[in-house]
Amino acid sequence: MTNNQWDDDKLENLLHSMPKIEDNRSKEQILERLKQDERMKKTRRMNPKKWMPVIVAAAALLLFSFIIPSMLNSNKNDGAMEDSGAPRAFKAERAIDSSTENEAAVESADPFNASDATESAALSSANVESHVVLADEFFDFTPFQIGLVESANVVPITFLIPDSQIRSDFPDGSPSSIELYNKYAAEFPEEELGFDDYHPYKGKVYEENGILHHQIPAEHSYDLSSAIVDFYFNSMKETFLEFEKLQLVDEKGNPTSFESIGKSNAVDLNNPFPYYRYTMPSGKVYLAPYEPAGTVNTVAEGLLEMKEVNGDIVQSLIPDNIDYEVHMDDEIAVITFKEQLDVTAFDQNIMNQMIEGFMLTAKGYDKQVRLENVTEDSFGKYDLTKTLPMPIGGNPTWFTP
Repeated sequence: MTNNQWDDDKLENLLHSMPKIEDNRSKEQILERLKQDERMKKTRRMNPKKWMPVIVAAAALLLFSFIIPSMLNSNKNDGAMEDSGAPRAFKAERAIDSSTENEAAVESADPFNASDATESAALSSANVESHVVLADEFFDFTPFQIGLVESANVVPITFLIPDSQIRSDFPDGSPSSIELYNKYAAEFPEEELGFDDYHPYKGKVYEENGILHHQIPAEHSYDLSSAIVDFYFNSMKETFLEFEKLQLVDEKGNPTSFESIGKSNAVDLNNPFPYYRYTMPSGKVYLAPYEPAGTVNTVAEGLLEMKEVNGDIVQSLIPDNIDYEVHMDDEIAVITFKEQLDVTAFDQNIMNQMIEGFMLTAKGYDKQVRLENVTEDSFGKYDLTKTLPMPIGGNPTWFTP
């Protein structure tokens, strides 16, 4: 309880303890008493200046009688609002007066006490959800992308791990993706996010001669069917992005393979797919790569294939009335819309998903994209007059071990 609150309560108790003044005389008795008062018989008028202090005191007393109860009620209401969890913005208006305190309020609003408020805004802006992680967006966080599994489909999720946690767990320096995986894979909230309990992989994951190795135990379930084998490799591809090949080894360290593959050679992980809209049973939308029906050996082919959908598991990110062509300008994939695109004429989340889907698809080929024949110069956080940035991950999600 604050000192102000204590004084208010004390004042209220003091007022309540004062005796009530009552006058039971009739009006006639009071009039008769006034007539007998010698002061009332004087004909000389008093100087108005002598009456002023009396009038002022009376007015002040009357005003005081109205203000005190109002102040007491106001203090009680303020206390009740704070105790019951009043909005932080309301409290900040009353309590924060310095820049230092403002920074503290911003940090308390972030789920992980981020030092920069833009980190929270990077996930969503003006009710538009972002599905990419950009290199210059997040401070004091280490992004780690992992391929999560839902109903035999792989969705890349980029967990944002506080750097303070990284420094605590890896005091010797920046960890590799394999070290991050081996440390945190068992702690990622797969089921809480609606995914299968798939990670960590059974056996040991390590690097040797620049090649990703997975030492699988004799008893495993990664080759029960061709579909299970496919999403196993897809999850590896979306988790260990810097590796182009994966070598399976047995418990003795000798090269091995799944029975359906036969050969024990290293498997190529560098086979990018176009991105589509993947909707979870909960209704949550992610952007995810999905094997297309057509050929996607080049970035141009991959971007054009985004118009088409192979099956009914994913949906195209391209609205039906939008068409475009793709050509290369050096290392930049230039997407030119056949009819001038007005991004404000569409649902803003749909437009953002399409643009970020282009970016993620091109990233699989280590390329960037630029849009042409667009009405607006900017959209959300993107400058549409320039080449769009290359994401470092998809579908950002906060994570603290």
